[in-house]
Amino acid sequence: MRLLHTADWHLGKHLEGYSRLEEQEAFIDELIDIVDKNDINMVLLSGDIYDTFNPSADAEKLFFRALKGLSNGGERIICIISGNHDSPSRLIAPSPLTCSQGIIIMDRPGFIISPQRVGKHKLVSGGEGYLEFEINNERVVLLSLPYPSESRLNAVLGEIKDERVHSLDYSAKVGEIFAELEKHYCEDKINIAMSHLFIAGGEESTSERPIQVGGGLTVSREQLPENSQYTALGHLHRCQTACSERNAYYAGSPLQYSSSEKNHNKSVSLVDIEAGKEVKIEQIALMNRKPIETWVVDSIEQAFEKCKAHQDRDVWAYLKIKTDRPLLQSDIKKIKELKGDILSIIPLTFEEFESEKKEELMEELDIRELFKEYYRRTKEMDPGEEVMNMLSRILNEKEELDETGTS
Repeated sequence: MRLLHTADWHLGKHLEGYSRLEEQEAFIDELIDIVDKNDINMVLLSGDIYDTFNPSADAEKLFFRALKGLSNGGERIICIISGNHDSPSRLIAPSPLTCSQGIIIMDRPGFIISPQRVGKHKLVSGGEGYLEFEINNERVVLLSLPYPSESRLNAVLGEIKDERVHSLDYSAKVGEIFAELEKHYCEDKINIAMSHLFIAGGEESTSERPIQVGGGLTVSREQLPENSQYTALGHLHRCQTACSERNAYYAGSPLQYSSSEKNHNKSVSLVDIEAGKEVKIEQIALMNRKPIETWVVDSIEQAFEKCKAHQDRDVWAYLKIKTDRPLLQSDIKKIKELKGDILSIIPLTFEEFESEKKEELMEELDIRELFKEYYRRTKEMDPGEEVMNMLSRILNEKEELDETGTS
């Protein structure tokens, strides 16, 4: 059986006031093509479908078009949970119409969906927070925890009489729910989970709306489902392994949504899975049709040259200019005329310019070269061949882990 994991679409999102809808439409077309070409049986969409609680009509229209294309008339099952950017009630509104098309939308922790036909497949059983499907004669148990705010968690745990449970911190409460849900797993079935969480140690970017305040809504890795063959997570925008021991992964967002993501290679995760066996995970790269870049120049004249040289490139750019005088309105007007997709124009002092160039250089350097420089500064000698070979082995092991999810 084949799953496709995607998350954090943020439909309707803007970047410095500029709409990203055209790029998002292109992504949806690309995703439908990927799903069709790879014979996907089930799509897991792990939250933050929209960017705001009140999405625009255009954003909702795009979401419905995506569902229609992905489900292909109920040929495959689409499972969707709410994220911290989504309004649960807004997201679940079309549910009376979606199940017949193979689309299941889960709004809050503790949801219940009755057994029924789901497109051309069956939802054979379900209870609070879990579903069991029959897909092409295979049984799939899905544990699902839509974005669990503290109030939603407490609502789910409200009926539990055990005072010990109510005294647990946020992370432990999440673990308690998963531990209870895992009782529905069976060895002869495909066992998967999905949620929208911030897992401790995850790499963040500035485009994510924080769901942890002072670390209060951070979930430790050991609270994730222990026996899940694959746990599909949403919230963090870089594709990454949340916990290899618990088979938990972030798919990441499909577009670069802030300057902090300009070096992210966006993808979706294809998962081959069988009952009782280790999964095989492949990252399918997405096209970066309009990348985000930062241009650092040492004069206003060079800014004009840079903008003119990149007039025909489809790119978002933050322009940072070293200057000893204020930027004139005429300067800004000329820059905008030369390159319309300049997101911001930032004057820099000499010290700020030097710092930016150093950071730019560091980004371009290979991690091995950075290690050599660090080693020389701290040890006052070059690292030997044995040390560099050891570093290469560590990096290769990390790359293999990130790609396959196995150690």
